[in-house]
Amino acid sequence: MAEQAEQLRQWIKSQSIQAQREVLESRIKGSRVVAITSGKGGVGKSHIALNLALALQQRGQRTVILDADLGLANINILLGYEPSYTLWDVVQKHLSIRDVLQKGPLGIRIIPGASGISRLASLDAEEISGIIKGFQDLESECDWLLVDTAAGIAPGVLSFVLAADEALIVTNPEPPALADAYGLIKSIWQAQGRVSLQLIMNRSASVKSGEEMGMRVINLTRKMLNQNVGFFGAIREDSHAVQAIARQTPLVLLYPASPAAQDIGDMADRMIHRIKPAKRGRWEQFIYRIGMMWPSGPKS
Repeated sequence: MAEQAEQLRQWIKSQSIQAQREVLESRIKGSRVVAITSGKGGVGKSHIALNLALALQQRGQRTVILDADLGLANINILLGYEPSYTLWDVVQKHLSIRDVLQKGPLGIRIIPGASGISRLASLDAEEISGIIKGFQDLESECDWLLVDTAAGIAPGVLSFVLAADEALIVTNPEPPALADAYGLIKSIWQAQGRVSLQLIMNRSASVKSGEEMGMRVINLTRKMLNQNVGFFGAIREDSHAVQAIARQTPLVLLYPASPAAQDIGDMADRMIHRIKPAKRGRWEQFIYRIGMMWPSGPKS
């Protein structure tokens, strides 16, 4: 696996961004919606979401991050800035999604959540639908929408996960994190979700040990739930990641040669080069599914 990853990395480097764009335009006809989620807080979910977005952007991908931890946003904190406007302004109908869109490093764009506004964590179906309908104007301008959800299995979290094309479930080797990852997968299974599930093992001692630990969770879900979960990759334990978070600077920019940054880059490569052809209207499907699955149900 490590040899294949290195070969893929070298191939990517040999291609120009324009060449990558031409390949992608022939393979993808609509934006991809990927939820990045976790059963437990503190496992590095938002850190991975931000750095994965930047790794995609480095590879010529137009990427938007939605900070969907609606009451306790983290993306702007990881970048060390206070957003001028947030989703709260959209809910209050002061501004549109496009108005609150913030430009981040390398040209990624961020739809910021808000911290400390409990009202945002309990939006009804009409309000959440109004937010997400604003994304339609952005679909033609981006290749990826990464949705950084809150942690846990609350109905609002599950709504975002179930509405995505794919969910990356972040965990680490600690027993509570593994148990909560299984609990999240079980909740998705109980909701009869059809979203594709992939597991990321963060803070692994090595790529091999991370894969072995991840396969334990995957085998358990297959045995107990008959649920298929893929293993998306391991991110090695890396002191550079701790330093980057403390300095509020993304890891892939501050320490691009670090083990964890390389692992995240490998994940971005896999995301790009395993894309299945897609029709336009993926965001419309995302919006529809959110409206149908939001806990209070669509309003008449």
